[in-house]
Amino acid sequence: MIINMSLMRYRVFSGTVITFAVLIALMLTLGVSNGYCSTFSSKEKSKKKVKLPSPVSNGIDYLLSTLSSKTKDFDANQVNDLIRFVDEFPPTNKIIELPKYDSANGAGMRIEVKAPLKRILEYTYNPEIPNYAIYPSVIRLSGWYPESEFFADKVQPWKHLDDCNTPKVWRGKEFEVNTPDSFGGAYYRYDLNRLLVLMKYEGRDVFFSISRQDDKSSVGMKGLVMDDNQWNYFYTGIPGLTAGGMGWMDTFMYDSISVSVYIQDKNNPEYTVNCLFKWLRAGWAGLNVVRPKHIFEGSQRFAKAFMALMESNDLPEPAVFAEKVKGIEAMTDQKIDKYISEYSKNIQALACENPVLVDKFPEVYADGKYANGFTREERIGILVKEYVKRAMGKQCLIYNKVVQN
Repeated sequence: MIINMSLMRYRVFSGTVITFAVLIALMLTLGVSNGYCSTFSSKEKSKKKVKLPSPVSNGIDYLLSTLSSKTKDFDANQVNDLIRFVDEFPPTNKIIELPKYDSANGAGMRIEVKAPLKRILEYTYNPEIPNYAIYPSVIRLSGWYPESEFFADKVQPWKHLDDCNTPKVWRGKEFEVNTPDSFGGAYYRYDLNRLLVLMKYEGRDVFFSISRQDDKSSVGMKGLVMDDNQWNYFYTGIPGLTAGGMGWMDTFMYDSISVSVYIQDKNNPEYTVNCLFKWLRAGWAGLNVVRPKHIFEGSQRFAKAFMALMESNDLPEPAVFAEKVKGIEAMTDQKIDKYISEYSKNIQALACENPVLVDKFPEVYADGKYANGFTREERIGILVKEYVKRAMGKQCLIYNKVVQN
């Protein structure tokens, strides 16, 4: 990352002293923060690790090489050990230890979703439903690039569940903006290349979603987790970190890799087992300060909201959901501004009660101007997410009319 500082302000320090001081401060923040970061002792953390067998790593390597090669050919035999690992893995809330991948630290997670794979695909890989609506705790904004095969062909993977004895392979490129992390308070925009594979394993459905970041992210912006349970987050549009003493730091995500495996539960076909293997490299000046425990705990943050949505009877049916998104996207700027004005006033009320925001960023939210600098894309994202929050019984920060089911 690039340190952006005034030479006059910092002229008394040498570059070396600054480098080590900031690195130590950031690593301490990562280690002791609240939110989803762990405060376990090192002994307790070691008890929570599960090793990843080498044959399974080979399957992951094959998937990532297939993503890079862009071939339509797919050798199912290359991933059998990986599928078997996921299929036979006992229920656990422990971290799955991963080897480094291209200098990025990694961690794995297993969850059991009480929903069939068909339902999961209808929501999570539906070109008409944005990912940020289904992953509200970890993604602020997302979208497929128009030239993406997956988006251009309006692929509907769930319709191929009975026709995937020969693996189905799709690709696409998308962008994401994450929600603020809870240790540094930063959020980033980045591109992802994605590979999707649908196949059979011992007569059961298996779905792979593989992604890798394309180039480094935009510079990190200051943000805050206001209330993770209510999916409320604060975005300043100001470069830097929110964490005390480090607001001036320019940070980046250098690499992000994920391999997500979904398989129809062998004991209950109406349930789906999911293993997520994820690697991250982020920090400043090329240094990676992300540790496996941060990845694991961030994955758990994702899983909590995702499982709640997929297992809920209150979530609108996919077709209804998609139509609502289309309706919001078709709104005039004037109509969107009307709803966003109400949203901004409610954010201001929450910010005034927040011990961090009340002192740090009143210039961002005072007088109802919180969203004044937001793009149309970001404003639509707010309306869509508030619609999901209303459906799930969460605290809604906008007029009922636009978000009612």
